[in-house]
Amino acid sequence: CDDTLQPALEVWTCVQSRPEPGLAILTAGRRDVSYDLEMPIPFARAGLHERAPRGIPSSWKITGLNDQHAYLRWDPEEEALAPTVGERVGLGISHPCTTFDKWPWMPVVDDSYRVVDAILTRF
Repeated sequence: CDDTLQPALEVWTCVQSRPEPGLAILTAGRRDVSYDLEMPIPFARAGLHERAPRGIPSSWKITGLNDQHAYLRWDPEEEALAPTVGERVGLGISHPCTTFDKWPWMPVVDDSYRVVDAILTRF
């Protein structure tokens, strides 16, 4: 472990649909993630059969949230790098407390994303 700050929480969601070029609907919304300071920030992706996450194109941005969905947009010119339905997308959040309060429990994972424990949030 180094001395740099590490995120307290990652939120992983799935691509539910791709209704138009440059837009994917994700399966996490205001009920799931904090949005009080800024929108969640996509930081990684993992395909259906991939355990290890990989990087994302710099154009990926969450542009809106509704109750249960996030709107992931990217440059339509980068269609080859677009997410696929079912793919997982990792989101960084701006404020952990306003995400922790949305979940009664959370899995704890190791560096390989294997679930090793669970915590009760008690918010």
